Amino acid sequence: MAERLTSKFVQTVNGPALVWDSADSAADSVKGFGLRVHAGGAKSFFINYRLDGRERRHTIGSYPTWSVAAARAEAKELRKRIDRGEDPAGERRERRTAPTVQDLIDRYIDEHLPTKTAGKHSAKIAEQRSNDEKKMLEEIGEHLGKHTKIADIHGGDIKDMHRKISESIGRNGPRAVRANRILAIASKMFSLSLMPKAGEDRPWRNAVDGNPCKGVARNPEEERERFFSEDELARIADALADYPGVAPDCVRLIMLTGARPIEAMLARWEQFDKEPGYWIKPSAHTKQRKTHKLPLNPPAIELIERLRKKRNGEWVFPGAKPGEPLAALWHVWHFVRKRAQLGKDEHDREARVYDLRHTFGSVGAGGGLNLPIIGRLLGHTQARTTQRYAHIADDPLREAAEKIGTVIAGAGKPGAKVVAIKGQG
Repeated sequence: MAERLTSKFVQTVNGPALVWDSADSAADSVKGFGLRVHAGGAKSFFINYRLDGRERRHTIGSYPTWSVAAARAEAKELRKRIDRGEDPAGERRERRTAPTVQDLIDRYIDEHLPTKTAGKHSAKIAEQRSNDEKKMLEEIGEHLGKHTKIADIHGGDIKDMHRKISESIGRNGPRAVRANRILAIASKMFSLSLMPKAGEDRPWRNAVDGNPCKGVARNPEEERERFFSEDELARIADALADYPGVAPDCVRLIMLTGARPIEAMLARWEQFDKEPGYWIKPSAHTKQRKTHKLPLNPPAIELIERLRKKRNGEWVFPGAKPGEPLAALWHVWHFVRKRAQLGKDEHDREARVYDLRHTFGSVGAGGGLNLPIIGRLLGHTQARTTQRYAHIADDPLREAAEKIGTVIAGAGKPGAKVVAIKGQG
């Protein structure tokens, strides 16, 4: 059926019917423009066209939301695009099925999350970390909108999400650090979207649009450093002696080697058997993803030999579940913190097991060891990480400088004080 589409006609026509517009003039004529009247009375404007030998129909919009004049004007613009080889109906269909934020979250969980914990943690710890990351992914979905198309997300959305999370209050106060962790996960998510999914030939997000997390400033993070004094270390050692089980020995190994807690918890006997006197940490267990060969000091060797005599199995510190390593240290550390009377620091923060690692580095710096050596003992990947001990290393340097200055200033003077200067060889 062909009819001149006017407001009066469209208002009165009944369906079902398919009406092709017959314009009064060539200027008004739009090939393929028409009106569809449904049986229930709903009406919508469309444009029909052929592309690559196939007939296609693109819906412009419903009446009366779209007036006849507005629909005809839109049809003219669409016809220009069609004549250039574009496919409005195909673009809309593709838009309708385009991946959403939730699709990207699911892809992250399937493709990337398993690689973060594979071989690095025990099953229980891996599950705990995976669950925590899923909570952060859920928060990303809530802020960006789970049904929002990935292509529609821009830097402003990410910045707004980061700000809102930073300003929110969690169990331990403002969530500025948590906001940074969520931002890092979002960045990895959108990096995935720039690559095709397995079995697909197109990325989920145009490379020209890039990663929307790029350039979003992270919140400054204050280093959580605490160095235990000799008196505190003595009280910690006494408290560990009063706690039963394998966990206290794990804490002792951390104290004597400066190891990360997770490295100690996942220690296997084979790591100490390869080269006597060394702890060969596998790359899968270290943060730097490289094998770390750590020489053991005499107290650490004594501890390992003592443990070897009374324990069998694969793990140096076996867990409660057969075949699993020790899964947590919070219980023993809670006891130690209370028994050793380890108060909060100047920022009102509780002492942590990880602070034993910082203490190991600070003792080395205070003893005159250079920072690169300390970095190698701790398995740091970047020199700037070890710089946190620079102010401690300054103390023996200052003492040495004073001794040298005394000798030079007093040279040739009667009764000048003689100062012994010892070299490290």
